[in-house]
Amino acid sequence: MNCARGFALRDVVFGTFGAALLGAIAVPALSQVRMDTSRQVCIGNYRFIAQASASYSNDFAGQMSALNWERGMQFQGIGGTGYFDTNMFAQAFQANTIMRRLSPLLVNEISVPQGWLANAFYSHLPLADYIGLPLPANYLVCPDDLPRQRFLDGDLRALQSGGSEFTSYRRAVTSSYTIDIYRWSPSRQLFALENGRARKSTMTWIGNSLVYFDPGDINAGIWDSFRPRLESDVRFPANKVAMSDDYARHNGKPRYYAYQTAAQDMLFYDGSVRYFRTDATNPGWNPSSSQNRGNMKSRYSFTKQPDIWGGLDNNASQASFTAGWYRYTRGGLQGWDVPRMNSMVGKLPNATIVESEVDTSAATGTW
Repeated sequence: MNCARGFALRDVVFGTFGAALLGAIAVPALSQVRMDTSRQVCIGNYRFIAQASASYSNDFAGQMSALNWERGMQFQGIGGTGYFDTNMFAQAFQANTIMRRLSPLLVNEISVPQGWLANAFYSHLPLADYIGLPLPANYLVCPDDLPRQRFLDGDLRALQSGGSEFTSYRRAVTSSYTIDIYRWSPSRQLFALENGRARKSTMTWIGNSLVYFDPGDINAGIWDSFRPRLESDVRFPANKVAMSDDYARHNGKPRYYAYQTAAQDMLFYDGSVRYFRTDATNPGWNPSSSQNRGNMKSRYSFTKQPDIWGGLDNNASQASFTAGWYRYTRGGLQGWDVPRMNSMVGKLPNATIVESEVDTSAATGTW
């Protein structure tokens, strides 16, 4: 007697429901595993960069890695032999030379853009050159940085040879991780006499993919304003951010770093990698007021538009921010980013509250 029978409708219904339930449980878990894996990759990248940076500094008498060619150095140009007249031009030429050597994409990129402050977006190049790292490189790219991952995979449709700064193949060799601007830019405005002529250094800051300078003629500034600083210039290495991403990428949709609740792992000058929410760091200062430290209440307010590396919350066409946070540390290399004053953690800066992130006491001297 054959007692075999097919599945009843209720068996199918319960089976489908069970599969859906398991899927509902498994998909978020798998998504979290992926995010955790990507985060660990970034932490590993930071640690690799920290180790390479320590070796570089040891070999270069304590100098931190940044573009370091200077005015007066000889170069061989298209029109013959010449001499660099400013650090800025020398370092632009150096960046172009490294790119052509390390990236097959840029072997034909001979021209150097006019007025190009290469350190602003390419200060990672000397370290890549030091360790012989072909570009673009996985170690310099967050796995959740999809535009740069496409470049790594050879998808260069958004770029072109000889294009503008926004479309050139140079963009393919940029890094997800932004080096602290004070590694190569003055921590404050300085004045000096050169050949009997009074000159001032030029503060630098970056907003919305553009580079800004403190008022004044950049080429009339102190000649060595743009140069690598020494490790010994960092007063609080365990408290000062050395490298971070423009976007917090490991908690779902990328969020611009200056959002109060954006959070990411960051590399500090002591080589440690630690996780902070933006509003747990000091809110920084306004770098355009670089003659003095101000009243400790002035912050860098700015407006940001989306760029090719990430968007803004709610797909906004622009967003306004009240502080530059750890990107614009008051005191530069002589200030600190963490810890923030306990009563202000989790809050936006308040114009009536003093938050001091630079020690100007008699014991440590003024910056």
